[in-house]
Amino acid sequence: MSVYLDRFLNVPPARLLGEAMGAFDGLPAAPEVLLAGLLDAMDRPQQIDSAARLAARYTSFGHSAEKLIATLGHALLREDAGFHTFHNYEAAVRQYREWQGEPEAGNVLVALVGFLAAHSPTQRAQHQTADIALRLHRKVKIYEDD
Repeated sequence: MSVYLDRFLNVPPARLLGEAMGAFDGLPAAPEVLLAGLLDAMDRPQQIDSAARLAARYTSFGHSAEKLIATLGHALLREDAGFHTFHNYEAAVRQYREWQGEPEAGNVLVALVGFLAAHSPTQRAQHQTADIALRLHRKVKIYEDD
């Protein structure tokens, strides 16, 4: 399986985050601070590891998984995400709920954070929105009925 992942999918093996590896050094404990940091990390490209560390720290304290899920939903909705990203979010949340109560359940949410962070930030439609607003301001027709 390792050869298949490395050679054909180009997916390096992922290691689980844990306190024994020093992954949480210097991270806060307060849930609100961790969630805010998570959103901040997802506003910047290539913050997969830092976002995953924040999520792992959050789950290691047993903070509310529902608040983490809601925060990840917020992060997803502010992006120009495609169908597959929404599908992966839904699947991970369902998988988490199936594993809820087991020690491994938090790993599902950490993996979801890594996936979303890898696809964040997307090219958001702010430029398009501003262009449409400017055209409307100039009274240019955007859409006409046949």
